[in-house]
Amino acid sequence: MAIQAPTAELLILCKRRFPKLNDFVMIGRQWLRLNNQSAVRLSNSYQLDLQDLADPDGTDTIYADPLLQKIGFSSIQALDASSYQGAEILQDLNQPLKLNLQESCDCLLDGGSLEHVFDFPTAIRNCASILRPGGLFVTICPVNNWMGHGFYQFSPELFFRVFDSAHGFSVRFAALHVRDGREQFFALRDPARVGHRVQYNPPGRTTLMLVAQKLDSPPAAIPSVQQSDYAERWDKGDTHDKPVSNTAGIKVLIPDFIRKPISAWRIQRRRTLKNQAGLIPCRSLAEAWQFWQKEDKR
Repeated sequence: MAIQAPTAELLILCKRRFPKLNDFVMIGRQWLRLNNQSAVRLSNSYQLDLQDLADPDGTDTIYADPLLQKIGFSSIQALDASSYQGAEILQDLNQPLKLNLQESCDCLLDGGSLEHVFDFPTAIRNCASILRPGGLFVTICPVNNWMGHGFYQFSPELFFRVFDSAHGFSVRFAALHVRDGREQFFALRDPARVGHRVQYNPPGRTTLMLVAQKLDSPPAAIPSVQQSDYAERWDKGDTHDKPVSNTAGIKVLIPDFIRKPISAWRIQRRRTLKNQAGLIPCRSLAEAWQFWQKEDKR
């Protein structure tokens, strides 16, 4: 697990927007992987001196603690099931959170750990419980083309539904980071607000970057959650499937080598058109952040 340039930039932006955040906990002690170019760019963009933290050879010999100190967090600790990397807080996230850890930090970073935890529902409830009111949960987690990396790849909507206002949270930022030979960022809107699923499967590795804030008076626990489009159908009492098209009989007359590519193109086109409302291309993480500052005020 390591903090790379996009995660570092996201944490800088979080601290700038919420300057009272002080007590920082990372799930698993994170390495710092900044190359020289990224260190210079972040230093110039945010008036921070990070060049001495660059690790151009990717040696994983620098922990992220010095970066977090320079960002402005006054207390920095690691939480892990084992002390093998010097974690100050020993907690197996598969197990209920220890009482002394309830509401004990202002900012919790999942920098790529929750996909390795078997009992995810318990783990995410622990993440909610460890935060003080006003605190931030920040996750950088795999959503596509990470098979074999951990136990899970996540759907972004899972986090929108968990960190819903009904559960005492508000999502402050959500974006996809795609790496397929070049870096791409997409600001990501809540499918419940868009009104339909936001489905995207690019060829490269795709990571979700999401920030949720705990509100002043959250409920005691997060219940089970439902996907928004199903919940809407149930609320409306919609029990009917879509009628079968009367062209179904004609399709069998079209050869597979013609029908299948056309069908795949139509599905992709329909998905692309629907995604325009929920998946907004951005030139940078900072641009996605600016989009969400406007989204947050709606």
